[in-house]
Amino acid sequence: MDRIEFAIFESWFGTISVVKREGRIIRLDLSENDMYQEHRAVLKRFPGSVESDQPFKTVRTLLHRYLKGQPVDFHDLEIDVSDLPEFTQRVLEELRKIPYGETRSYVDIARCAGRPRAGRAVGQAVKRNPIPIIIPCHRVIRHDGSLGGFGLGEKIKKRLLFLEGVKKTWSP
Repeated sequence: MDRIEFAIFESWFGTISVVKREGRIIRLDLSENDMYQEHRAVLKRFPGSVESDQPFKTVRTLLHRYLKGQPVDFHDLEIDVSDLPEFTQRVLEELRKIPYGETRSYVDIARCAGRPRAGRAVGQAVKRNPIPIIIPCHRVIRHDGSLGGFGLGEKIKKRLLFLEGVKKTWSP
């Protein structure tokens, strides 16, 4: 049986929970839950998982820096999205290539993922992203420059983009 560990911590942005399986990040949640509620939510989703701070020090530090508006490179963090469909994995891999402070359209990602006409499918793949921020799905916008969807809500997407210095017609 795989070892699943998690850590929960507070930030000015909300409560953050990070889950690792065999040392690789498999989930990140950002919520308005308090620590107790989030603890219960993680244990419900991952029964038998163990809370542990030590393996999460690096990710915690990087997330805190990121949420302070500092450019952060999450590429050294090991992730695991192998439970997702192959196309979704390809899309998430392309999302990790979007530089801090930049955006790409769903169509751009579809082209890079080898399916140029699959903009809507990219949207569905992005929606399945289990590791937001680290896999920066908030950097994907519509071809016309409008925001598009975001699993954590439009308000958070705007705040993350603003934090990175992306200035469009929308504000935080």
